Amino acid sequence: MPSPGDLPSTLDQATRTWADVPALRVTVITSPANGDAPVLVLVPPGFDPARPATIHTHFHGDMTSVAAPRGPHTLAIREHLAKDPQRLWVLPEARRNVGSHRTNWNNVKDHAATVRDALAAVGLSPVSGSRSVVSAHSSGGRALAAAMTSGTLQADQLVLLDCLYEHVGGAGANTAILNAVKAGALAQVADVVIVATGAYPAERDAQLLAAAGGKARLEPLVPAEGVSDHEAAARHHLVPRSG
Repeated sequence: MPSPGDLPSTLDQATRTWADVPALRVTVITSPANGDAPVLVLVPPGFDPARPATIHTHFHGDMTSVAAPRGPHTLAIREHLAKDPQRLWVLPEARRNVGSHRTNWNNVKDHAATVRDALAAVGLSPVSGSRSVVSAHSSGGRALAAAMTSGTLQADQLVLLDCLYEHVGGAGANTAILNAVKAGALAQVADVVIVATGAYPAERDAQLLAAAGGKARLEPLVPAEGVSDHEAAARHHLVPRSG
């Protein structure tokens, strides 16, 4: 039986999840740059390869997967497909423990190469004026930290969705991201959006804001009845509301 996070299960789940969206191109590949774990690529209906595009990479959190039908990122993407057809989605999967409380993101090797492999798989190349966005929700912050620490991050905008957490009893994604920023990881990044829920100390936001040297800003969380604030961070802010 296929296990969560491998190519057959990801392809099957993605096909089922997006079967109701006419003309949506759904492609699943594996990439050495993602540790040979799957990468889901979504090309919206109406996408025009001759026009500038937003290439949006998202690293999901625990208790979900790249194609989970009720994942907060999936629900958010559904809302944006029609109104933002030039936003192409690159969704790397974790290697194992997908859908668990401890999603393992140790497979993330090279973000820029992952994006290149994803675009090549769908026969697309960015045209002049295109931009790159990278978002991370919850434990997806560990994947973002890996990309930043390795020096392979390719982004014009970062979107940090309640992801500045530490390991129990030690340094984690928050420390790694902060250290990477201090070491110059934002050199090519123009804008950093931070959406927090108050679940971790506010001083972490303040430290990142200071280290980013004016590139970072806080976006107030938009809550929703029946949805935890933590889930709402990805559900409502996967595409920032403030630009």
